[in-house]
Amino acid sequence: MNKSLIIIGVVLLAIGIVAGIFTTTQSHLFGLYSTSSIPYAAYTIPLFVGGIVLIIVGAVTGKKE
Repeated sequence: MNKSLIIIGVVLLAIGIVAGIFTTTQSHLFGLYSTSSIPYAAYTIPLFVGGIVLIIVGAVTGKKE
């Protein structure tokens, strides 16, 4: 079990989840209407998958001694 890979995987997984949840809202025309967008939506899936892969690889591989 390689703890450093697991920690990096968990961090990437958390960043991917936050990137998918983060939204920005902009008011237009004196506040009559507003638009919201998810600016980092393109990074959500790669970070999520990369985090899962690193967690699995870290759990399967042995620690080098």
